[in-house]
Amino acid sequence: MAINPGAKVIMCTAVGQEQMVKLAIKTGAKGYIVKPFQAPKVLEEINNVLKS
Repeated sequence: MAINPGAKVIMCTAVGQEQMVKLAIKTGAKGYIVKPFQAPKVLEEINNVLKS
């Protein structure tokens, strides 16, 4: 975010990593996806972040 404040970052994480997700959101991530990934959910999150 220091290099590009306008970057749209999506955090990819495993179930049970809530602290990592909170830290990522706090430091600028716009969304997150939880493993195991499912294509519809990934596309939904990407679309949500691109609209924001």
